[in-house]
Amino acid sequence: MEETIGNKIRIQRLMKNYSQEYMSFMLEISQSAYSKIERDATTLSIPRIYAIAEILEISPFVLMPPPRFGIGFDHRFILRTIHKLKKIWTGNFKKKRAQAEKLDIIYSDKSKALEN
Repeated sequence: MEETIGNKIRIQRLMKNYSQEYMSFMLEISQSAYSKIERDATTLSIPRIYAIAEILEISPFVLMPPPRFGIGFDHRFILRTIHKLKKIWTGNFKKKRAQAEKLDIIYSDKSKALEN
């Protein structure tokens, strides 16, 4: 059976033992209009999907179709970006540390602090 929104709704409704009449009453539509939802004869809006999910007490994302262009983000891209940023950041710190060493301000002179 194809994983359509209507089939997902029907399966969730049957798991809850809700009738089509109950669902249509809660959505304030006719039973035949609700039946069209489960048969995918009606295009659902996002607010309608959220309303159905609320009645079924599930996340609306359970009912929505998977994205056509991937699942969101590529973790490898994020890791590469973090690695590049780390190299830039540590590189900047190395330059700053070298400048501080030239100016002899990197190490605190604790012996002078103890004398006072």
